[in-house]
Amino acid sequence: MLDDDREQFRGDARRRLLLVGGCLGAGFMVLGGRLFHLQVMRGGEYRTLAEDNRISLKPIFAPRGRIFDRENRALVENSPDFEVVVVPELAGPLRMLFKRLGRHIDLSEEEVKHLLQQARRQRSFLPLRVKSHLSWEEVSSIEVRIHEFPGLDLQSQSVRYYPFDSLACHVLGYLGEPSDGDRKRFSRITFRSGDQVGKSGVEQHFEELLRGREGVLEMEVNAVGRHVRELHRNPPESGEDLHLSIDFDLQKEAQEAMGEEIGSVVAMDPNTGEILAMVSTPSYDPNQFIRGFTHAQWQALSTDPDRPLINKAHQGQYPPGSTFKIVVALAGLSTGKLDPREQVHCGGFLLKEEQRFYCWRRHGHGSVNLIQALTQSCDVFFYKLAERLGIDAIERQAHKMGLGGVTGVDLDAERPGLIPSRAWKRKMFKASWYPGETLITGIGQGYVLTTPLQLASMMATVANGGTVYRPSLLRLEPGQAPDVMSRNNFSVHHLELMRQGLEAVVHDPTGTAAKARLEGGIRAAGKTGTSQVARHRREKSGQIIKSTNEKLQDHALFVCYAPLDRPRIAVAVIVEHGGHGGSAAAPVAKRVMDRFFTKYGSSS
Repeated sequence: MLDDDREQFRGDARRRLLLVGGCLGAGFMVLGGRLFHLQVMRGGEYRTLAEDNRISLKPIFAPRGRIFDRENRALVENSPDFEVVVVPELAGPLRMLFKRLGRHIDLSEEEVKHLLQQARRQRSFLPLRVKSHLSWEEVSSIEVRIHEFPGLDLQSQSVRYYPFDSLACHVLGYLGEPSDGDRKRFSRITFRSGDQVGKSGVEQHFEELLRGREGVLEMEVNAVGRHVRELHRNPPESGEDLHLSIDFDLQKEAQEAMGEEIGSVVAMDPNTGEILAMVSTPSYDPNQFIRGFTHAQWQALSTDPDRPLINKAHQGQYPPGSTFKIVVALAGLSTGKLDPREQVHCGGFLLKEEQRFYCWRRHGHGSVNLIQALTQSCDVFFYKLAERLGIDAIERQAHKMGLGGVTGVDLDAERPGLIPSRAWKRKMFKASWYPGETLITGIGQGYVLTTPLQLASMMATVANGGTVYRPSLLRLEPGQAPDVMSRNNFSVHHLELMRQGLEAVVHDPTGTAAKARLEGGIRAAGKTGTSQVARHRREKSGQIIKSTNEKLQDHALFVCYAPLDRPRIAVAVIVEHGGHGGSAAAPVAKRVMDRFFTKYGSSS
């Protein structure tokens, strides 16, 4: 009996051992299979995931290329700046973070709202720029408490700095946050939160050149995103420096000469097309775009009726007034429709189809030839010449001299101006061209529009004998040929006639630009212009509205070049609502040219 019990116990024990052993074996097989699956089958995938969790990629921003004038004086530099960024996926609820962070830096509710919008638009593992331009106090305050803010980091980078404030601001341009249009235009650039992009001027036109290429810093981080050590650094490539054709001294002189006047000055080398000075007034301080605007400041700037954000040199379109008579005179000479010896009588007006077309001198100039007509800017002479030429010949000559189309200058959004034609009027107004419209086109009124840059280019073309150069804001390298847009085959005789007439404008006692005579006896050639903004109208009281409303005053223009024998500078000036070209615009050109010849001398 006892033996049977023992045998029964042994049998049960063996069965239990086999059962436990089987269970353990099965368990080990499952664990082994799972380990094999994780370490062998999917080991690479999990290794990659582990590396990604351990390594943080931090962009290193490339310093933007600097901008210099033609004598290597820095017009745009970079200065150090501190900013605070956060990686949203490491930071927890962002609104709460910004509220706590607000104890250390000034964050308005509007800024917080903007940051939250940005965070929703970008991927959560990318750094979000919270605030730039931190003061030392703000940097110190955050630095000692940064361990309280997971995902937060302080970074230093360089920001744009314009040392001369508003000087040449329209040429240089300014930076701003990229818009959807910028992202589309610069599709090869990967913009990050808080990035800046050129919005105007050469900053915009040469954006990809100036921008450079950012680098990458690989950092080992802990579970809360804190940097442990640097693993690898791919250094950034700085943007290229630009060397402009602008002369700092000439630019400063031109800007000061304009003072509080509204308008533009363009000075260029007639032998290369290099722009020596380009001024548009009123101006603005591009540093303000880096520091940021208050709502009131931005409203004041963006809604200013004098349009400070517009570069009037290549975007302002004005009737050229009597400066356009240069084009009409050359059209008359080149087509043989004008005999230089011919005398034309000016009695103060021309009667055409029972309509009077008045000369600016109401009692007339008497009998005048081409040179006298240019000197005294006789309107009747050019009414008759325009009538003889017809609008088609005037249009052809204007286009040959670079008017009515963009010049191709190194700036965006250039306006083409307008040289009217029969086809243009038919398309625009569904109407025929009237003979009277040809007459007023002959004195640069009516539909004709030009930019100050085009006028400077036109005068440079006359000065150099007929070559239209592409205006350039980049300094030509030694031996580099300028870009030629077209050539006019002016005869030497015709150019000499023009030179005599334009010289007399400045130096003859009857000339209209005596205030443009240069220091040191340097002879200049020029042409004044006074373009009508509104006709004279009288109120019921009999008072002339035009004389009491500043915005209805005529625009004042002056174009010139010097010296006569070997021209080295051509200048165009427009003063909006300045009145007469000889009194308002000519003195500005004189200051610019005097500064040029004081600096460089009168001979090359």
